[in-house]
Amino acid sequence: MRPYLAVITDSFREALASRVLWLVVLGIGLFLAVLSPLGVRNEVTTQIKRFDVTSGQRLVSLLQAAAIMPRRTAAKAIVEAFPDDLQKRLRESERPDAQKVRTQDAIDALNALLDNDDWYDASLWAETTRLRELRELDEADESTLTDDTRRRRNRLRLEAALPGVFHPRSGDSVRLKYAIFDFPDAFVVTRATFNEILNRVALPLIVNLLLGVLGVFIAILVTGSIIPEVFQPGSLQLLLSKPISRSFLFLAKFVGGCSFVTLNITFMVVGLWLIVGFRLHHWNHNLLLCIPLFVFLFMVYYSVSAVTGLIWRNAIVSIALTVLFWIACFLVNVTNGMFDEFVAAPATLTQVARLNDDIVAATRNGDLQRFDRSKSEWQVLLEAEFGRGTRAIGPVALPESNQVLVVQTRGGPFNPFSGSNDRLMILTPDEDWKPIDGILLPAGTRDIFAGQDDTLYAYGTRGIARATSDKLEADGKPAPSGGVFSGLMSMLGKQVDGFEIINPDSVGLDTPMNVGLVPGSKSIVVYTRGRLIRLDPGDSNAYVVGTEVTLEGESNQRAALAATSNHVLIAREDSGIEIYDLQSLEKQSSVPVSDSGKPTDLIAQADGGTLVAMLFADRNVLLVDTTTGKLADVEVPHQGSIVSVAWPDGGPMLIAHDLNHVTLFDPSSEVVSDVLIPTPGVWRLVRDWFVKPLHFIFPKPGELGETVQGLVIGDSEIEAGPPSGVDLAYDRQLLAIWPPLISCGVFTLLMLAVGCYYVSRQDF
Repeated sequence: MRPYLAVITDSFREALASRVLWLVVLGIGLFLAVLSPLGVRNEVTTQIKRFDVTSGQRLVSLLQAAAIMPRRTAAKAIVEAFPDDLQKRLRESERPDAQKVRTQDAIDALNALLDNDDWYDASLWAETTRLRELRELDEADESTLTDDTRRRRNRLRLEAALPGVFHPRSGDSVRLKYAIFDFPDAFVVTRATFNEILNRVALPLIVNLLLGVLGVFIAILVTGSIIPEVFQPGSLQLLLSKPISRSFLFLAKFVGGCSFVTLNITFMVVGLWLIVGFRLHHWNHNLLLCIPLFVFLFMVYYSVSAVTGLIWRNAIVSIALTVLFWIACFLVNVTNGMFDEFVAAPATLTQVARLNDDIVAATRNGDLQRFDRSKSEWQVLLEAEFGRGTRAIGPVALPESNQVLVVQTRGGPFNPFSGSNDRLMILTPDEDWKPIDGILLPAGTRDIFAGQDDTLYAYGTRGIARATSDKLEADGKPAPSGGVFSGLMSMLGKQVDGFEIINPDSVGLDTPMNVGLVPGSKSIVVYTRGRLIRLDPGDSNAYVVGTEVTLEGESNQRAALAATSNHVLIAREDSGIEIYDLQSLEKQSSVPVSDSGKPTDLIAQADGGTLVAMLFADRNVLLVDTTTGKLADVEVPHQGSIVSVAWPDGGPMLIAHDLNHVTLFDPSSEVVSDVLIPTPGVWRLVRDWFVKPLHFIFPKPGELGETVQGLVIGDSEIEAGPPSGVDLAYDRQLLAIWPPLISCGVFTLLMLAVGCYYVSRQDF
């Protein structure tokens, strides 16, 4: 064993003699020295930022409505505290020649109210929905409050008076600073947001660029000559004069080349970990796991360098071929990503509906399709405009009216809510599936669903609206011209032809939100900002609050929601999956699915059955029996490839899988009644039979970035949506942590085996 240790030590000393290595060490030291003065200072979240506002148009519209409202409300009290000029502009906003009130004007006026509470009237705020934090601050002794906590209380009062306008922010904020200099206000974020940016963006970016790209490339340059030089005839004869194996000599030199790289990576990662811990007050011990990961990444490329250096015994050839291998891996990865983006993603079914014997589905790029059984292909009924980020809301089937409803809204993932000019599109087999213009949706619509008697419900930041099937088709009148007063009323949800707002004034839908219909009834369950509410139909078609509870945990948790005839199933980000009694809204049980992650969607039986399907980010589906609170012993087919699920009334479950295949499955009998498999196109065949197999057998060192991100975050699932995704139920994606490790590990072992075989068979 001693001879091999001597070889490893000799390789280490040879690498230490490289000037490039010492330049790298100096560069790492300078980088850490420059980074070390960066720090944070804790603050209380008070100031309202532009990115705190969910909709600038809604903020201005609410203030304009309050300015002309005869009754004094909390919002009107706020407007009365504004400067006279701004009040006048708000009151005269309906005039054609009125000066426009900009979002920043409103934000500046609101921030000016944080320093005093002369505008506050407890009797008016008693009518608003106040968060637990605000209630506690209102009940606190004034003498115990600091200036910052008073400003925080005033901000929460503003949020309560203007529901649905602001993203919920925790009270703890941090301000970036460098040495003794504070960064501008734009760099003040909540502690949770700061930690998320640090873990999801900053740290993975730094370690991937400095270690995964630059570091590995320099390490290959430094170590490229070790193997070629040792297997030169003169050097090799001296080494082989000792009783050592050629194969173990090759492996010892390989380990020696990796040992000094380990020290440099350790220096970089430990230094970064200490700076983040001491200066940014965020001790992420998972960052230390990047040390063995990046050593492993270097080993992948170094195995190519070692074997090519062994064969050609030339350092330049060894480095050149390693770079070519690097480029080949990059091209294979990019090609696979392009086919996923432009071939697979557009064909992926996001929502499926059934109308009699017809299956219709929306795709990720916003198309509406119908499956043509005679041709075994998806027929495009409503095409999305390319490059406009179109997404589909729906489709929703109305069996009694023999119609399918869908909405196409633009803006992509950065506009998760529709605008004020999104029109309902109606398709029916009686009209050969040609789209018919329907009525406009209420501004800010989040989703639509069908109720009894083909009634259509739409909900979003403006409330819950309802329209009967006889009022869905457009009357031929032109859309609103977009005038100031028309836009104002549209934003408030009070002027929507065909729709009527049904939620009571005491129930405002604030983000995050989710709404579901109770099967077999007209009752509605609502989740909004930590509140779980059951709405029941009252007199004059209005709804009243049946039962309401405030759930434990943070109120800004997003949630997926589904209701059965007797229970409500809700899955929140940090509170797990819970079952509540529908009538009392008392918690009954929790569903133990910790090994499956967090659901991306919950789908209940439309006929009111006890089972609820839970779709997870890993594309698996589990069924839970809400009466027992346990998982049902049903094996749903196509696990690992399910992209969406629907469970229409009076029919089997519709399972969309393998991008655009649909299986009709009856969970009660576990029988598959039908499978819709479209004939693949040319590009789909190229992807399935060439690109994907090539990507599978090729090593994936470039994808280890996801492994790094998963290690730093400490979770295999991440939120895929932008910051506005807080208003969605769940939008999560599964990080590919293990596939790159496995493929790279197998490739490295194979290359080392080739090297050992070659050196044992050659006569040097």
